[in-house]
Amino acid sequence: MAKKKSEPKEEDELEEIDDDLLEDGESVYPSLGRKNGKIKDEEQFSLEDDEILEEEYEYEIEPLPKQPKYKYLNLTLSKGKKEKDYKLAVEGQSHGFLNILVKHLLNIEGVKSVAYKVTRIDPPEVFIRMEDGYKIKEVLHKGIQLLRNDVNEVQKLFKTLMK
Repeated sequence: MAKKKSEPKEEDELEEIDDDLLEDGESVYPSLGRKNGKIKDEEQFSLEDDEILEEEYEYEIEPLPKQPKYKYLNLTLSKGKKEKDYKLAVEGQSHGFLNILVKHLLNIEGVKSVAYKVTRIDPPEVFIRMEDGYKIKEVLHKGIQLLRNDVNEVQKLFKTLMK
């Protein structure tokens, strides 16, 4: 038997249909408005109704209280599971600050271990395990003082570079 040549009739028909759909056709979409919680045609919905709805829901935006221009740490210290374990919540800080703080705390005598955790749900937390005979507040004060000294050195270095 001889085979017939297959003609691409279906493709030609599809191209014609696509061309017909795209030719100067206007899309008509219904316009909807709201009145009293019910949706109704725009023909019946007037500008006056829209103005009435806006007047019913007017509100004033109160200005935000003035914030101080300095940045400070909001710290919350609590006891951990064991006697010499502590948890320090540090609000508004990121990995960068916490990493440097942990580095400085590890260099202080009386600190066994320090780690931090940052999540999107809770404020960042620093976990500190102390050796016997040392006080957490003294260790934190020393760590913050070491951090301040490093920041002051960097500021001096930048000032000399900017000259």
